[in-house]
Amino acid sequence: MDKNGPAPLHPENSASTGGESLKNTKSTSAAEISSAERLLSAPVFPDLADSTLARIVQDMNQNGFGMVEKCIDEAHLSSLRAFIMQKVVEQRGEYGPFDPGHSGSDSLLNALSLSSEFNRACRTIYRLGTGKTGPDQTFYHILRWFSGDTGEQHAYFFHYDSYVLTVLIPAIMPSRGPMGDLIMFPNRRPIRNTYLTNLFDKVLLDNRLTQRLLKKAMLLKLIKPVRVQLEPGNVYFFWGYRSVHANEPFDHDQIRATAVFHYVNPHADSRIRAFIKR
Repeated sequence: MDKNGPAPLHPENSASTGGESLKNTKSTSAAEISSAERLLSAPVFPDLADSTLARIVQDMNQNGFGMVEKCIDEAHLSSLRAFIMQKVVEQRGEYGPFDPGHSGSDSLLNALSLSSEFNRACRTIYRLGTGKTGPDQTFYHILRWFSGDTGEQHAYFFHYDSYVLTVLIPAIMPSRGPMGDLIMFPNRRPIRNTYLTNLFDKVLLDNRLTQRLLKKAMLLKLIKPVRVQLEPGNVYFFWGYRSVHANEPFDHDQIRATAVFHYVNPHADSRIRAFIKR
């Protein structure tokens, strides 16, 4: 963790870290997957105290991100890793995005989306951070893994999220070499009042010239991002809508897999957005 980052918070859960290599990828038996999935009936997220949630928001505002350490139990992570490694074998490595429908109703992603404790935490963080009541809306969540050449291709892609709150849950991280750290320039813009101003921000950022300049300036150490070393079992919160962020590269034979939850798209009802989407 960056030495200037927030102090970790410690719920009672336990978790372990680990990395997977493409060279060591093995199929997981149906019995092992079934056994792991039965454990998902246990609570998937701790009931965090309001004081803990307030500390997370303070860290997000001051340092760019907040973290709860050892938050996801190893049994739940094992089930998620088994699913990921099965897909790695099926798709022969490289890049894999999975929407909620692919992950199954018993997966960790869906269990978290239905967890009252996780929902309360995200709504409280949103309320404390924005001064607005957290709306009762579903999460947009996705499971993403990178390996091989596409892992390098997706590195240093700086962007803003479309959603106010981003929750990052690492499942598999590289075990050696470059770690694919999360890097960010936190809280660089407010929540825009209109979709058009939000779109203008994204156009300014998501173009080849800006991307090259940001990468070069960072590698030359002309600008210094906040660097977050992700560890499975921990859960990371940041203002994805307001923060420019990306991930660093990692070795080709390693896997980097994360579950990402997004909460509250402030422009979800924009007619211009709907027209552009069509």
